[in-house]
Amino acid sequence: MRGHLWGGLFATDAPPPLPPDLSPLTARSLAVFVIRYREGILHYDELIVGTPARHGGRLGLYVHWIWVDDERSLRGGRRIWGVPKQLAEFRWEGPRVRVTDDQGLVAALRLSAKGPSLPRLPLPMTGFGTLHGARTVFTARFTARPGAASVRVEEWPSRLPALRHAGARPGFRAASFTMLLPAPTLHPLHPAAPAG
Repeated sequence: MRGHLWGGLFATDAPPPLPPDLSPLTARSLAVFVIRYREGILHYDELIVGTPARHGGRLGLYVHWIWVDDERSLRGGRRIWGVPKQLAEFRWEGPRVRVTDDQGLVAALRLSAKGPSLPRLPLPMTGFGTLHGARTVFTARFTARPGAASVRVEEWPSRLPALRHAGARPGFRAASFTMLLPAPTLHPLHPAAPAG
């Protein structure tokens, strides 16, 4: 898949709890990503809210909430990668995007570049989900031209953890990315007791 990504870290006093097999990488913060998949098997928009976390020796993002505007992406996210995708509408007006679902507002964000992009680089992109009693671990083969970005929240609902600042610290973008996402590996959450 090909497209554009914006993201950043936001401080919060009440982060959602992580499952016991994961440990947070940052104290009281959430990662927010907006991704536009413009070429590839599917074309859709995506909003992710998660916690940077560690699973054993793997670092990645545990997905608490994720919204997409494509039914096929929703089904694949739930059935293959074990992430809780929900349907939403993404309304773009220039650098602003407003995301709503059947409960109302999800988020309104303003996204803009800050300075030039770097040359194209491979970037680690690992995520964690839950599927059939197992932890899913999936790592994308991801290359992009990274750069700094302003990622600002203009509206944020009370159903999500309150943010301490409107602007991401730091904010970043991945311009013209290319991503291939293989099927996840599965790690049992409750290993069987040894026989005998």
